[in-house]
Amino acid sequence: MTSPSQKALRAVIAVASVGLALLTTLVAPGGSIVAALVLVALTPFVVLDPASRLTTVLLGLHAGNWLMSVPVPGDPGAWLAALVAAVALAAIHLAAALSSSFPAAATVPGATWRRWARRSAAVLGLSVPVWALLVAQSEAAPEGDPLLTYAALAALALLAFGFWQAGAGATPAGRAGAPTDPRGR
Repeated sequence: MTSPSQKALRAVIAVASVGLALLTTLVAPGGSIVAALVLVALTPFVVLDPASRLTTVLLGLHAGNWLMSVPVPGDPGAWLAALVAAVALAAIHLAAALSSSFPAAATVPGATWRRWARRSAAVLGLSVPVWALLVAQSEAAPEGDPLLTYAALAALALLAFGFWQAGAGATPAGRAGAPTDPRGR
């Protein structure tokens, strides 16, 4: 049995994920329908178990799909689409994290909702000025080699994969197979 608050959080994950897949397909000049279908097909698995590693995979695939499909923003509409994509990624992450904090049958307390809402608003509120600064700065073409940027992104992806694999043997308390007795029984 899933509580109404958990259903709401999981609905946020579903709507944000499908919306981001559609946005990427619509904004990108050669948007990949196949990538959007893969992302939409992966979404129900994340909705069913937001605490799984598939949530990380979904977020990474959404970010990769956006970075590979959508050109660097050049006009205000494209920058606005980038902001919407970032908000959708944050919504997926935050809803999955909050949903994972409580058992599926538990109702999320009102104080927890307020605390997470304040923190989310602070992150998004501080992100908008950075976004506006990027819009203003993008008028001048940056110097440098884009190959180094892609190399740094690849290194970051490998580092994230390494951390993910390092945690593969760890079983969080409360998950299937985890001992519930502090003595390990």
